[in-house]
Amino acid sequence: MRQFKNPQRDQQLLVAHINLDSVAPIGSAVRAINDLIDVLDTSEIEKKYSLDSITGRLPIHPKTILKVCLFAIHNCRFSLRKMEYDTGMNLAYRWITGDETIDHTTIGKFLIENRECVENLFTQTMLIAVAEQLIDFEVLAIDSVKLRANASHKQDRNFSGLNKEETKVAARIKELLSNVEKETNEIKGLKTLQLREQKLASAKIMLRERIDSKAKDKSESETKIIEEKEKINLTDFDAHKMQQANGEINPSYHITTTEDTKSDIITHYQVNAVDNDNKALLPAIAGSAEKCAHGHETIVADPGFSSFENLEVLEADEQTALIPDKRFDVDARGDQKRGKYDRSNFKYDSSANAYVCPADNTLEKISTIHVNGRAQYRYANAAACAVCPFKTECTQGDKRTITRDANEESKEAMRVELAKPENKKIYTLRAHAAESPFGNIKHNLKYRILLRRRTERVKIEVGLLCILHNLMKIKRGTQGRGMS
Repeated sequence: MRQFKNPQRDQQLLVAHINLDSVAPIGSAVRAINDLIDVLDTSEIEKKYSLDSITGRLPIHPKTILKVCLFAIHNCRFSLRKMEYDTGMNLAYRWITGDETIDHTTIGKFLIENRECVENLFTQTMLIAVAEQLIDFEVLAIDSVKLRANASHKQDRNFSGLNKEETKVAARIKELLSNVEKETNEIKGLKTLQLREQKLASAKIMLRERIDSKAKDKSESETKIIEEKEKINLTDFDAHKMQQANGEINPSYHITTTEDTKSDIITHYQVNAVDNDNKALLPAIAGSAEKCAHGHETIVADPGFSSFENLEVLEADEQTALIPDKRFDVDARGDQKRGKYDRSNFKYDSSANAYVCPADNTLEKISTIHVNGRAQYRYANAAACAVCPFKTECTQGDKRTITRDANEESKEAMRVELAKPENKKIYTLRAHAAESPFGNIKHNLKYRILLRRRTERVKIEVGLLCILHNLMKIKRGTQGRGMS
């Protein structure tokens, strides 16, 4: 009678010979990563190894470890232990390593010890793109993303919270030390508490520095409010609470990249100290120019990067830029809250230094105030507003007041430039070039949370992601013609 065929695992098998080259055909991702990493100069990393010793195993070549890391990221395998597993069980990884299994601690130690070299390797990928004419230095697109940190918001503490926890830990340590005869598990618990006490002390020092920085030139009451609101995460001191695209508020890192729009090659990346696009813009432009040894003709960025300070610096540097402000964005969507009496419908008369409202009344300058160190002029006409039949549609106060920055002309000039047809066409390049890398990272690579903690280690992860992005773009850009 016929039966189902079951696996016979106890029999002696003759393992077939496998040509590892067959798992990495020309044009495959693993072959492209291998060939492009071979082009990079890793001599600075190689100098750290001592090859003179006649004892011990030969070290794994740095390029081999880089290839494993990048191919793992390409396959959405971010954990070091998964990388170790794959080098032993996956034929494509075995092709990379020459049938060697690489321990996860070896990979982790390599990345930590060479974290400063990752940025140099990224720069090399960008320079390869320049040599292959995949960068034309015409339009530089800038954007930021917030990636969730490997930390829970439940570990956030303000200064008061740190003091309370420090008191509790100190009391528990005192209690354990008072016992003459200690159990083994109590000794372990004591060590854990002592480490926690050290972490709390370090957190207090760092949080105090943040508070002092924000409270500079503030009153005593304002300083107290800052002290109550400012928090630090005990799992990852450098992570800050940020609202992400899905609306969630989590400890995260703010990352900015710059891309040349010809082939969407990333020319610079940076992990920012705070969630503030305005502060990230100028360092990003400078970082790109430094790495490329060449600036771009035009800078394009979304309204989040628009500020008077940024526009003033760009104008002083004679740098062409297309960066709409939030008002321009609202007007383009037709999303004015006050309709006919929205601020955009109040026309400024530079010769009279006054505004003309939609009801043809003149609002003259009445005062000057200072906000965040910048002069702001206020315009109003209380007498005209008092008898205006449209007052209730225009304002709920006694009079309508318009505030104008001392250098409002910079944003007005930018709006004029953005309205030109040729500049509209240039600005449309921004969306794909600036946002597609983040779409690829989050959607295709499924990379939504950072695994490493602290800024220096997060830079390693971001650097590897950007290197992989550029390698894949170079592969696509040189396909069919080979690299020169």
